[in-house]
This record gives sequence, structure tokens and C-alpha cells, in this order.
Amino acid sequence: MAKKEIVNTSTNNDRKMRIKDLIFAGAFGAIYIVVMLIVVMVTGMVPVLYLMNPLFVGIVCATIYELCVLKVHKFGAALILGILFAVTASSGYLPGMFLAIGIAVLAEVVLLIGKYKSKKFFLISYLVFNLNMVCPFTNLYFNKSSFIAMATEYYGEKYANGVAALATGWMPFAQMGLAVLGAGIGVLIASKLIRKHFEKAGIV
Repeated sequence: MAKKEIVNTSTNNDRKMRIKDLIFAGAFGAIYIVVMLIVVMVTGMVPVLYLMNPLFVGIVCATIYELCVLKVHKFGAALILGILFAVTASSGYLPGMFLAIGIAVLAEVVLLIGKYKSKKFFLISYLVFNLNMVCPFTNLYFNKSSFIAMATEYYGEKYANGVAALATGWMPFAQMGLAVLGAGIGVLIASKLIRKHFEKAGIV
């Protein structure tokens, strides 16, 4: 992820998304969603681990996000990924879905501030983007009866009540902290993986 390579690439190409950029963003978005869902399904059987998913997903999906924005390095990569996330993970509760899209816009603004060149801003954008993982839980915090009914239908009453019991007033803030922590760990791992494997292969 050498800075010189990023700067040169951005200078030689215009900033508008092309068909190939949309394809890359869509492909990475699909991979991100699949991996995120796998993490959620694996950890989601235990209520406390389910609520800790902003941490787990932040760690696991960081490399996918970084590859996406580095490969495209134009306006729209983070936003496309965020819209796919919102539709997939937060569509059951519209305020949560719109909040997820808003967070993706903020992540895109961070990239824009870095002019799609700065390694630091590429990494910071993921710290913002991973706050998206709190959005699927907005139904639990603001429409708890609906969440309990849905969780009871799919996972049983014991599981639903276990999640609801943990969803105290401080839990949203704890999840935001876990989201930032997970993203921070994730970008450290992503930086090493990308530098060691993907830069040398000429992928980014």
C-alpha cells in the first residue's frame, strides 16, 4: 500500500466510477456480506457473543474493506458496500437501515478528505464504517417487542429473552466501543496482509 503508488494511480485516472470499478466494488461488497453473515451465524447462537459481533466482524472483515477501497480508490466504493450492508443486515428496521447508509456516507467523506490517496485515511475510514455493525441492533433497542417476537420465532424464547436481558441502556455504547476496537485490530492485520501479499502481487 505504498503511498507513491496510490498517488500515481489517482493522478492518472479520473475520479469517476467506471464499469470495472462498479464491478470491483460490487464483488468486494458481496464477499464482505458473505463473510459478515458467516461470522454472525457462528457467534450468534450465544446471546453475549451475538451482541459482541461489532468486534468480531470488525476484525475479520477489515482486509476485505481495505482491498475494496484501495482497489477502486474513487468516490463510491465505501458507499456501495455500505448500501449492500444496510439492505442485507438492517432492512428489517428502516431507521437502522438509513443510519447504516449514513455511516457509509461518513466513511466515504473520510476517504474524500484523504483525497483517495492517504493510507492513513483509508484506515480511519474503516473505523467509521464498522460502526455500521451497531445498526442491525437498533430494532432491539428501539423496538424491543418486535425484536423479541422475531428472535423467539427463529431461535426460541430462551434465546430471545437472553439477548433482551443483556440489552441494557449502556449496551449500544459498549457496542460502538467494540466496533471501533474491532476495526482498529482489523486494520492492523489488514495493513500487514495487504503489504505482505497483495501489494507484492500487484493487486492493489
